[in-house]
Amino acid sequence: MVDLRFTRSTLEEMAQRPRLAYATLVLGAVLVFSLLGIVSSGASVKAGGKVVSAKLTPKTSFTAAQANTVKLVCKFSPASKRATFQLSLKKSAKWVKVRNVTKKGNIKTSATTVKKLFGSKAVKVGQYRVKVSADANSLTRKFAVTAPAATAGTDSGSDGSGDEGDASGDEGSGSSSGSRGSGDCGADCDEDSGDEDSGDDGGSAPVAPAAFGKTSPVNGATGVPQSLTLSWSASSNVVSYQYCVDTTSICSTASVTAGWVKANSISATVGGLTSGKTYYWQVYAVGSPTGTWADGGTWFSFTVAP
Repeated sequence: MVDLRFTRSTLEEMAQRPRLAYATLVLGAVLVFSLLGIVSSGASVKAGGKVVSAKLTPKTSFTAAQANTVKLVCKFSPASKRATFQLSLKKSAKWVKVRNVTKKGNIKTSATTVKKLFGSKAVKVGQYRVKVSADANSLTRKFAVTAPAATAGTDSGSDGSGDEGDASGDEGSGSSSGSRGSGDCGADCDEDSGDEDSGDDGGSAPVAPAAFGKTSPVNGATGVPQSLTLSWSASSNVVSYQYCVDTTSICSTASVTAGWVKANSISATVGGLTSGKTYYWQVYAVGSPTGTWADGGTWFSFTVAP
């Protein structure tokens, strides 16, 4: 005869078994789904948008007036939910933030002018970079804003000798020792329209100096001595040359090698540079009535040895 009597504890134990089985089943499912990547800390995992390409077009060196015509074109794959454009200006060896622009949404492509990157801020001469950041990565592109081509000066008469003064400590072939006057080169380079033409019969149209380029030191050179010789290729139809060495690529009287210096040859010696500093330099061929920038207006840089 089978004894069908159960104790109270036995009945309670039997009642708990379905609950334990259910809890075990749920925990097992969560573990399996976690291993499969379906569950991760209670949230689903989604790939972020990436910057595939970022290009400045049609050029990377231009004047402030052309900033409306140069575009930064970017592509994102997969589409990014957030894109940030950080514009910075190079000052000495450091990059200083100018402005941040952020776009939100389902961004697959973006095309904006350089002028819009500056917003209400003025587009000034200098070396810039823009960092394009997406959900998962970023790309950086650099560009240069150059000074516009100089216009004819208003001086009359003499051959211009002594018009431009040397900066203290600078040496330049053909330059005088006088102080800089109001007609000297600043952000733009003034040529002297009073300089005499050589053998011009007056019957032909004025011709600007031919294209030419800087040769030494090369762009981006490092370990440069504190005293060095700048050199550039010869141009034609030239009255004289103007050169400038500065720490900001905007020649100013506050810099170590203050302002523009006149040179009648295709080289000039510069001394008194600071060790470890990065300098920018440019050359301008003075003609009559207009002139030509070396390398199409692109400034070169070099870094002095520490």
